[in-house]
Amino acid sequence: MVFDTLEQTADEIDDRTRELVSLARLVTYARNSAKDLKLEFSTYCLDLALGSLVEEISKCGVGDIEGADHEDHAPSFISGASH
Repeated sequence: MVFDTLEQTADEIDDRTRELVSLARLVTYARNSAKDLKLEFSTYCLDLALGSLVEEISKCGVGDIEGADHEDHAPSFISGASH
């Protein structure tokens, strides 16, 4: 699973990937806040931004990104949840 990939040593995951994951967490928080406030257009735009970040993260070799298209949550490596 994705989380297993992130259990690699810190040296194996480059700074760019860490920064992308950090941005994805920020966008996920903003998207969830916008959704709670029923800001449909903002939620939609943030979903697009998150999708783009997830695509970039997958290009960095973080593995299979399950859960990225689920409406209520981001992939576990973004949300910080563990499996």
